[in-house]
Amino acid sequence: MTENRENNWMVFQTDVLDVLRQYEGYMDHSERVGSLEDDSRPDFVGRITRNDKKEVWVVDAKNKETIDEEDKERMEKYLEMLKSNPIDLGLELNEASEHEFRGVFITRSGTREQLEEFKSVPFKSLHHFLQKELVYTDTEKVVRDVAKMLERKQLSQSQARLLSRSLKPFEHARKKALTTLKDLETEYTDLKLEEAPFERPLPVEAKLSHKYRDKIFLIDIPYSREALERVPDKVDEAKKLFEEYDGEVFFAAIDTFNSEEDLEHVYSPESFRKEIKQEASIMSPEEVAELFTPKVSTEKKYHDGFIEIRDTEKLGYRALVKTENDVEYRIEARLNSKALESIKERMMNSRKNFGNIENSTFYLEFEILDNGDIKYGETTENMRNFRDTVKTIYQASVSPSLSRKVKASSE
Repeated sequence: MTENRENNWMVFQTDVLDVLRQYEGYMDHSERVGSLEDDSRPDFVGRITRNDKKEVWVVDAKNKETIDEEDKERMEKYLEMLKSNPIDLGLELNEASEHEFRGVFITRSGTREQLEEFKSVPFKSLHHFLQKELVYTDTEKVVRDVAKMLERKQLSQSQARLLSRSLKPFEHARKKALTTLKDLETEYTDLKLEEAPFERPLPVEAKLSHKYRDKIFLIDIPYSREALERVPDKVDEAKKLFEEYDGEVFFAAIDTFNSEEDLEHVYSPESFRKEIKQEASIMSPEEVAELFTPKVSTEKKYHDGFIEIRDTEKLGYRALVKTENDVEYRIEARLNSKALESIKERMMNSRKNFGNIENSTFYLEFEILDNGDIKYGETTENMRNFRDTVKTIYQASVSPSLSRKVKASSE
């Protein structure tokens, strides 16, 4: 009977060790160590030394359902033996103090009691335990290895197909967010988009920079709702990479799931567009062109550095919206005499020097300040008041003059 129990324990121990050896590649050190005075020794000792996980495991296989006091006392002695002789683990004394020492019992079908100071794992859950503790905590390495295998065409057709299908949700989220970013880049003159991979590793998917403003936007594209909640943890990590940058660095994550999560640094595609405009204090040439487009039928032509606006009824209206940096703008509008006289009169009544008139052409130069206000000449207005000024002086003069011409020509 005793011989059968001994044989069963040896078979169980062999089964446990066979499983443990499959995961030795995820450990920095693993071997049998010295014995105690009673010649007993742990079945397995492993060391994991990573930046975010530093542990020493002492594993004892028990072919029974109960861990008794003798088992616990022996485990304590194993742990003390290793702490006092860390060289057996390939560690210096100061390095050993950085590691957590854990006692792990592997039982046939789990223990009947809860262990406070040690971990108990039933044999049927051993693979899951090791994957969770070793593999899934080092997923960066796993993903990099698989990515390299895919690039080198070392994966089988079925493996490559499985990866492709699994990546679809991420690809969809990334494509949706990048479409928003590419549209933004084309809307502005001095906004430049870079996509991963970058020249140096960055924990984000894209980077928008505005050279004139000396501002950088680091943009992450979470592929799941759970990843959105981890965004705040990445902010400091990303910004530290730009500590020597003289400008400002902003971090943003694009929520492509319409989750409406109220999380810091997380934006919907539309709210991110507004955030860029606000944080960089810029206006797109298209937005400025809309401000100075009269209320008649017009067409726009896009040139390098400016937008040209013409009326489609050949009434002689032609305006140019010029900028090199989305901050400093120059408006040049060729107007009829009635529109020019109206602008002069409205400027006089409002006591605002809103541009100037030379040779039948209206000129206006304005600048968007760092705080978002608009400065033209000696006048500074907030954005709302500036729009009102354009409406009451420029639009109120130009649109009626062209409309009357349209009516007169039709008669």
